[in-house]
Amino acid sequence: MTNARFYSLLGVFTAIAALVALACHLLLPLDYALPLTVGTILLFTVFCAGLFWVAKRTVAAENKYLFTNVFMGVTMLKLFMCGGLIAAYIFLGNPENKLFVVPFFLSYLVYTSLEIFFLIRLAGLTGGSAEEA
Repeated sequence: MTNARFYSLLGVFTAIAALVALACHLLLPLDYALPLTVGTILLFTVFCAGLFWVAKRTVAAENKYLFTNVFMGVTMLKLFMCGGLIAAYIFLGNPENKLFVVPFFLSYLVYTSLEIFFLIRLAGLTGGSAEEA
């Protein structure tokens, strides 16, 4: 997968996440959670770009288990990061209700589907260049 293809997909998925978040904020009483939603989308965007960079570097490594190890480590990091972010927002932000998790988890699903797509494409590369997929 080329860098241009990835960044175009990242732009499309970010637009989808923004539209889903906008729909959530229009339909649900979530005015207080707008900074969390925008911050979450930006965080996931940066996280996906970093994951693509790391995955692209590890897929061509001689150690055939490096890509899998990096994928598992990054997945665990993302889960802890999301859990910590939600817990911190609950304890520090003292939200009016628990509906703020709706746009958060919908954004999580959008970016996770992007990660699955490009990681499967990159994992399909065995001995060739990471640009081929």
